[in-house]
Amino acid sequence: MMFILILAVIGAIFVAFNNGANDVANAFASAVGSKALKIKHALLIAAILNFFGAILLGSNVSKTLIDGVVNVSCFNDAHTYVAGMLACMIAAGSFIFVSTRTGLPVSSTHAIVGGMIGIATALGGIRSVNWKLFGLLTLSWILTPFLAAACSLVTIKLIKLTIYRGENSKVMQRACNWLPAYASVVVIAIIVAIIRGSTVWKSCVYPSRAFGVLLLIFPILYVALRSITKRLTIKFKDREFGIEHVFRRFQAGTSCLIGFAIGSNDVANSVSPVVAIYFVTKLGMLPDSFANCSIPIWMLAIGGIGMSAGVLFLGHRVINTMGRSITLLSNSKGFSVDFSTATTIILASVFGMPISSTHAATGAVIGVGLEKGLKGLNLRLLFTIFVTWFATVPISAIFTILVYFILRAFMLPLV
Repeated sequence: MMFILILAVIGAIFVAFNNGANDVANAFASAVGSKALKIKHALLIAAILNFFGAILLGSNVSKTLIDGVVNVSCFNDAHTYVAGMLACMIAAGSFIFVSTRTGLPVSSTHAIVGGMIGIATALGGIRSVNWKLFGLLTLSWILTPFLAAACSLVTIKLIKLTIYRGENSKVMQRACNWLPAYASVVVIAIIVAIIRGSTVWKSCVYPSRAFGVLLLIFPILYVALRSITKRLTIKFKDREFGIEHVFRRFQAGTSCLIGFAIGSNDVANSVSPVVAIYFVTKLGMLPDSFANCSIPIWMLAIGGIGMSAGVLFLGHRVINTMGRSITLLSNSKGFSVDFSTATTIILASVFGMPISSTHAATGAVIGVGLEKGLKGLNLRLLFTIFVTWFATVPISAIFTILVYFILRAFMLPLV
């Protein structure tokens, strides 16, 4: 069992490494693309924030991946289940690694769900999969980029209307009035997204009260951010495109918050299979449910370290795709991407819809590119990204089945 657990930990590090390398683009691609941050600074900040987000708020096991999508009873015994989880991690990590090397943004959630479906179908037949839940997940994955694109298109239009439209001499004054409001919405949305993805949310007997408290915080945030905006407008008022410099400072901050949120929420995707294996080996049997399981702090640390390493070594590839290759980003457009990504995530959280941050961020980038019509987008690259999204689940499913039978044949007889 110790040998199996060590293999599982290595698998979790592998998944976390590739998860960090790919998903970091969701937070920092627009900041790099609009030159709010240099890529080396973005990678370092992302690595640090991913780690602390994972450690401080990553304890919510993604139970939907473990208990919801497939019926645990389709695994006949503990060894079968352990082999299935190991196969999922190897297959998901490998798929994400290949996608990252080619610069394509993909979802680790999709890869793990695909692996779970593949292994459950192979062992227990199609009835072992909760197809209704999978259908809802698929619907949310399809709707997310459209929702984010619409939100970012509306946001950049509003920014043009409320800040850029009118006399150029008053653009800084209009920025002082409107930019703090937009930034306050982003901050509150990210705070809710972080809380929603942590055990803190479950301690709220009435989640509506949490929203009420955050709404009360809005005026305080607005006043504080307005003070910052005033200082920035004074500093950059004589520079060419000075308003873009103001947006640049705000975008660097919002990107950091989103990076922390991704670390706090996505680490569960990386370590949830190893958590399941840990409890199976600890109990010596396959439990009926993992609903009461929580991630030990050392596993969060492993996930955080793995994600941070992935960010540092491979994060630049997807950042270049998302921030520079899909469409050209100014600082105001980059801020709109962050605003829309955060807003989409919180809207999905309010309605209980599980979504992919990869889809939200990609959709937001598409939306600001659409301001100039289809000519503002790299349609060939987008087609490749969409095909990869749709192929993630079936490819992961098939690869997981192959890896599973290899593990059963060569590894498990040794333990």
